[in-house]
Amino acid sequence: MFREKSITAIIIFFLSFCGTASAKGYRVTLATDKADTSSYVLGGWKWGNRIYLDTVRASRGKVMFRGKGELECGQYSINGLSGNKLVEFIVPRENHGFSIAFERDGKGFAVKRGNRENEIFTGFQNFVDYGWEKLESREQFAGQLKDFADMAARECPGSITDIILKNTLSIPESAEEMSGQFPFNDTIILNTRFVEDKVEQYLKLLQYNHNDTIIKHVDKLISQGGNTVLRNRLAGSVYEFFRDPEIMGQEGVAVHVAQEWFLSGRLEWPDPQGKFMLKTFVEFNRHSLIGMDAPELELVDTLGNKVSLREMEGEYTIVYFYSDDCPSCRRETPELVDFVNNYEDGALAVYAVYANAGEQRWKEYINQELYIYHPFMNWVNVYDPDFSSGFQMLYNVVSTPQMFLLDKEKKIIGRGLNVKALKELLEEKNRQRDELREFIGAFFVPVAGDSAKIREGIDLFYSRTSSDEGMFREFFREIYYTLAQQEDYTLQEGAIYLAEKYIAGMPQIWNGKFVEEVAADVRKFNMNRLGESAADLELEDVAGSPINLSDVTTDYKVLYFYRPNCGICAQTTPQLARIYNEYREKLDLSLFAINLGKGYAEWIGYLQGIDADWENVRAAGGDPAEIYRKYSLENIPTIYLLKDNVVVAKDIDITQLEETLKFIIQ
Repeated sequence: MFREKSITAIIIFFLSFCGTASAKGYRVTLATDKADTSSYVLGGWKWGNRIYLDTVRASRGKVMFRGKGELECGQYSINGLSGNKLVEFIVPRENHGFSIAFERDGKGFAVKRGNRENEIFTGFQNFVDYGWEKLESREQFAGQLKDFADMAARECPGSITDIILKNTLSIPESAEEMSGQFPFNDTIILNTRFVEDKVEQYLKLLQYNHNDTIIKHVDKLISQGGNTVLRNRLAGSVYEFFRDPEIMGQEGVAVHVAQEWFLSGRLEWPDPQGKFMLKTFVEFNRHSLIGMDAPELELVDTLGNKVSLREMEGEYTIVYFYSDDCPSCRRETPELVDFVNNYEDGALAVYAVYANAGEQRWKEYINQELYIYHPFMNWVNVYDPDFSSGFQMLYNVVSTPQMFLLDKEKKIIGRGLNVKALKELLEEKNRQRDELREFIGAFFVPVAGDSAKIREGIDLFYSRTSSDEGMFREFFREIYYTLAQQEDYTLQEGAIYLAEKYIAGMPQIWNGKFVEEVAADVRKFNMNRLGESAADLELEDVAGSPINLSDVTTDYKVLYFYRPNCGICAQTTPQLARIYNEYREKLDLSLFAINLGKGYAEWIGYLQGIDADWENVRAAGGDPAEIYRKYSLENIPTIYLLKDNVVVAKDIDITQLEETLKFIIQ
């Protein structure tokens, strides 16, 4: 009895020992020539980086790697000491007691002992390395690859081999296509040599979008990673890719990833020194990214006056940080001066910031090097004597020169520029502006006169652009300016509709100064709108007797706003007298020549040279402030036409008045 129990116990112990041994460790065997005594290396990959696990010498025609620990699921290879690869293999998800053996098969290798996935993978390697030599056409090559891919998908779905072969066959044309094709969320990809390349391929497809779109996709990519290790790797790769981007301005994506994922504590940056550099990068970039409002600077000019960057006037503003002793500045500064002096596509402003200390050196440098003669350039030289503005951190001025380009709203549209890049960016922006204005004109001009369709068109543009804030601002700024500059009144009304609903009505997404400018335009436009009663005015004649617009009861009235010392007015007045004499009886027309000047003697002297029988008046008391409050008078002279005190035409010139009167008579 004792003997039987003992034998049973020994058998159970033996079986359990064998089972334990087979469930632990790994063994990888490669058959070689019996005389071979070379050394071989077993290696794997961690996020695309080669790691070395073991080195052994061949003995008796065999190379054997064995270890007590388990190999992680992933992609591995056996190489010679010189780095030449002999064979690759896959450790699958379930890999307790992983064992595989290879033997020579012609030029390649065959799996002598192992799983089906490695049999397919080894066959694929042999085909790619040598088997293609027997084929006669590309079609045969593609067909053979498809056969391997179909086999892996059918027999080893979701395996590394399946992933490799699927992605070998197809080249995605978009980030969306690739994200549906490659399993970025699967931890199986961590220990492969292709994963880093695939992430970079995905980001390269993604980089041609606006930053907001890129950020939305990379946040999704990171958040769906299968575990913390994978999320860390994905986030780190995204940060590194966009930290020094190929496309200007995409540093903003790197700043977002650093703040949202690493500095927030959601993920952990791998080393303390690297985390310090991460924080430094964020601090020096987060204030001055593409699409942001440019940080305000109020620095002193050569006369000691503070000059605000936000108050600079120009279609574009260049912010240029330079030093007088900087080798790169010695090249860039004269090129910038030459470029600005010869710029012909509009008005530029330059806010040139001296980044060194030393007022006398700065002023001497200005006199010697910064000679600006272009009449439409607003070049302002400023400096920060005690460096209290923090411009270095606000604008990433780690070294000089540093150049930014701002649009009319003082949004940053270019950063890290040199003069060559500045030229190219302005050329591209101006080309886009002109094409956009042409497109907008072609869209709206054909529906001029139909206010409902104009508004429908504006609302349609909003529905198409609202999901991308940058595109929305760009489109609606140009739509506003294009419509506002049209002669057709219904198109101008469209500009006001847009301004009230999508600019003044959405101030949180626009530059404050632009909102104020547009609000002022709206107020001016709404003064005496067409079809509405004109604002009455308290006036006085030459004798000082009071007279109101409503006191004169003719069917039509012309309001002629002028100043006696205005050169254009001097040319307009005799032409207006001719038109008035021709139409006063035909249309029951009166004319108010409203003097906007303040000097009484000057006015009387002016009237002595005028031969016209109309109402010569000025503001009661001689102060025209009330007139300016009630009437939009952007240009002097300007003319209004009223019928029964209702505005028929406003802000017109002498030619437009005559054409309007002819049309009324017809």
